[in-house]
Amino acid sequence: MSNKKFNFAFVISIIILLIYSYIVFMGIVYWKDGDIMQAIIYTLALIAVILVGIIIMCMAKASRWKTTGNVVQIVCGIVMLGALALSTMPFAHFINLVVKQKEISKAFENAHLYGSQSAVAYNNYVKEREAKTRDFLNAVDAGHGVSNPSEYQEIFGLPGNDSNSSKIDRMIKSLHNILLPDSVTSANDEALHNLKTGAEMSVWNIAMPQHINSIDKMVRTNVETFSKLSKNAHGYRGDNSYPPFSYQQYTDQATQLKETLNHMSMPSVISIIAALLCFAFMLLPYYLVDRDLAQGTSGKRSPLVAPPTTRPNGTQRRSRLSEREQRNNQ
Repeated sequence: MSNKKFNFAFVISIIILLIYSYIVFMGIVYWKDGDIMQAIIYTLALIAVILVGIIIMCMAKASRWKTTGNVVQIVCGIVMLGALALSTMPFAHFINLVVKQKEISKAFENAHLYGSQSAVAYNNYVKEREAKTRDFLNAVDAGHGVSNPSEYQEIFGLPGNDSNSSKIDRMIKSLHNILLPDSVTSANDEALHNLKTGAEMSVWNIAMPQHINSIDKMVRTNVETFSKLSKNAHGYRGDNSYPPFSYQQYTDQATQLKETLNHMSMPSVISIIAALLCFAFMLLPYYLVDRDLAQGTSGKRSPLVAPPTTRPNGTQRRSRLSEREQRNNQ
């Protein structure tokens, strides 16, 4: 076997291994929810096991100790197959994501849309709450405290000569400042601006899980802040214990998207075939290694030993003696 053939086979094996490992790497990225460092560690471990295993197999095949070499080859082959078998799960996971690209893109767009509308939903909540509170205050004012004098006195019995309508306007304005302070409004504007980045992404984009996590964190933080603000106004004059803010539309979309991206798939027929093909290509250098690289392992005779000569028979000896006698007589 020439070194050229060996080197060429090794290059082909490395290329196939890198292609296979990249798909495994992407599957681990989604499985680990965008943790690229863990994906790098697992993928490098897979590559190291395969490369070290095939190198040791080649050395064992060329060894002069045939029995030990055969055992080492079998062990290395089993270890390589085991590593590839484990890798079929992240491989199948990413292939499934590629197949579901349209479905994932739609879920991502919905989550992105609902996320960007969280502030709008809270603004609508505030407007509705203020309107209902105003209606309640107007109803109390119209009754002049006849049905419930203590309630009327608690709401409108404030010091000052302003009319009840002016007091209602001030109370609604105070309620608005509690529910939606200026700091929260500016923070929402910044969040919406950041949310526009990466509105359309492919599963082949390694940054997609991290971007989804940033959207999820941003929206959930906003919703949590809105919910706390909505609870702060409970017990306010005329508020009547309005239910706190919630945003279930985004939660449902985000949960569905997360389950699709992070749920590890079981090995598929495609992933098993891909792993076996990768193993077969990795054995190319092994196939081209001769068993007699370490001298003395083959049964061939050394070309330095001279071939044995045959002794002349009786007829040939008599012929030579006759020729010698004729020369002596002459």
